[in-house]
Amino acid sequence: MARTPNMERIVKFLFVNTDVKQTIIKNTFWLFTGESLGRLIKLGLIVYAARELGAGGWGIFAYALSVASLLMIFSDIGIENLIAREISQKKDNYKMFISAAFLLKSIILIISIVLVIFVSPHISNITEARGLFFTIAFIFFFDVIRNMGFAINRVMEKMEREMMTKVIMNFVILGLGIILININPSPLSLSIAYVMGSATGALLILFFIRKKIIEFITKTNMETVKLVLKTALPFAVISLVGSIMGNTDIFMLGIWKAPEDIGLYATAQRFFQFIIIIPSMIASASFPLMARLANKDNEKFKMVLEKTLEIFMMIGIPIAFGGVILADQIIPLVFGQAYLGAIPVFQILMIMLLVSFPLIVLINSIFVYNQQKKLVLANIFGVLANVTLNFFLIPKFGIIGATVATLISTSIIAWIMWRKMKEINDFDILPALKTVILPVIVMTLTTLILKHLGIGTILNIIISSTAYFLVLFLIKRSILKELKEIIGAN
Repeated sequence: MARTPNMERIVKFLFVNTDVKQTIIKNTFWLFTGESLGRLIKLGLIVYAARELGAGGWGIFAYALSVASLLMIFSDIGIENLIAREISQKKDNYKMFISAAFLLKSIILIISIVLVIFVSPHISNITEARGLFFTIAFIFFFDVIRNMGFAINRVMEKMEREMMTKVIMNFVILGLGIILININPSPLSLSIAYVMGSATGALLILFFIRKKIIEFITKTNMETVKLVLKTALPFAVISLVGSIMGNTDIFMLGIWKAPEDIGLYATAQRFFQFIIIIPSMIASASFPLMARLANKDNEKFKMVLEKTLEIFMMIGIPIAFGGVILADQIIPLVFGQAYLGAIPVFQILMIMLLVSFPLIVLINSIFVYNQQKKLVLANIFGVLANVTLNFFLIPKFGIIGATVATLISTSIIAWIMWRKMKEINDFDILPALKTVILPVIVMTLTTLILKHLGIGTILNIIISSTAYFLVLFLIKRSILKELKEIIGAN
């Protein structure tokens, strides 16, 4: 079938890089599509597994992942972010820098995998999780290989390959997960499905970048490795702290609570992580532009930062309010009546969206200014607060205590980073915040009224969202307009 001129233009726009603006739009589209579709497919498996394995079985799998993640923390030293910055700024010998970064990452990965296989069983407080660590080690192995492949692929600015890889990988995980859990409903079946899917993703992206691999793994020397290590060290601490923050709750819950409690907590946490892809993708899309503007055109950088934060508020605040109100309907609708205990956890996590959304872009902003050392103290203080609060709150309040600890510690980190970023480039979001107030009030009242009238959850979300965006449109603050301004800022 012959392509029409319109089809040709669409194909060219989505698959061929022509100029800077088109490339940014194209890559943003593919990044967002790949991540959102991939997460949505994986969420389908999480819902299925949570229902079939029960809170206990799902909790065992989530606990094993968290324990292994704590031992994998040294494998993430901020290499991917360093590579993204080097690519965007096109510094001298950046290919040699990237090659050294991959060599360092590979060495640390091997050490981390050995730790997961041989140390995890000895620090696990849940006996049933000990048989999962060998397979989970390979999940992390293939995940890291895939992410390294994505970093090389981004040099080529072919994000459509990344989208294809993520979608195929997650379809493999979903399909195998359903088949294996049907045959043997156990956490091991779920972990095997994850291994096979992760391996598929790693092999697929390696196939796509096969012609570039040699170029980026053979241009290095020890001096460059030392430079990478020195440059990455501050961000390594941040990544280390972030990993601890993300997994210490479940690990400490395993000390005092049963797998069923962990399953309830992990369910709400996974839902929260699915929502977080929205600011993550917008931040990823704006990262190259911010990297180019930092220290070169600070006024334009300030405008991009303010517009990005405004979009985050326009999306994050209504989701947070709506999530708190409808949590008692969303959780049983998605995961079933067995997960009613996850409702208060989900509500607290929805409140945390108010700080988590802007936090993502603040971290990127400080990083592109090469001020990552300013982040270290904030992150260390945050993780110490998290561990301390968990120690006092989990024994008495269980999963609610763990969630409150995360909310408080994340808020502390966000507040410190907010102040640091204002010192670097003084931005202002009050005008944007004032704009969001009226639409959020209208949406909240609509949601409450529809809930009181007994309107179904999905229909309530549709109507309330429509009311919110209608008010935004009437006051001429369209999200699409803001996105267009950001993209057009380069």
